[in-house]
Amino acid sequence: MKAKKIWANFSVKDAKRTNQFYTQLGFTPNMPNSDPKLASFRFGDDDFVIHFFEQGSKIDDYLPPVSKTISEIIFTLSAETEAEVNEWAEKVKNAGGDIFHKLERDEANYYGFGFADPDGHKFNVLLMDNWM
Repeated sequence: MKAKKIWANFSVKDAKRTNQFYTQLGFTPNMPNSDPKLASFRFGDDDFVIHFFEQGSKIDDYLPPVSKTISEIIFTLSAETEAEVNEWAEKVKNAGGDIFHKLERDEANYYGFGFADPDGHKFNVLLMDNWM
């Protein structure tokens, strides 16, 4: 069996707020959308799609209510320069995201930070400039 496509689905408290947050970060909406309980965006060069369904919609049958204390997965967004990582951090702060891991170089000498969106969904931005 081969999957043609893969995407992610998250439960959020307020799809409008989620739409504003990811729009402020500069992500491209996935499609024209008239459903007020859905925000959907494309991520990266491969246009990976993440749908954010508001609680009280069809996602309730599949996902538990949003919890800011438990993250079901963390997505990594790659950056090409330190300046780009720093720009991401500033955008996240300005959009109201929570930076839970400060900007730094880790033990592998990668540069980045971790953040959570308004519903607690976690991402990290990472520059792997010494990889390969």
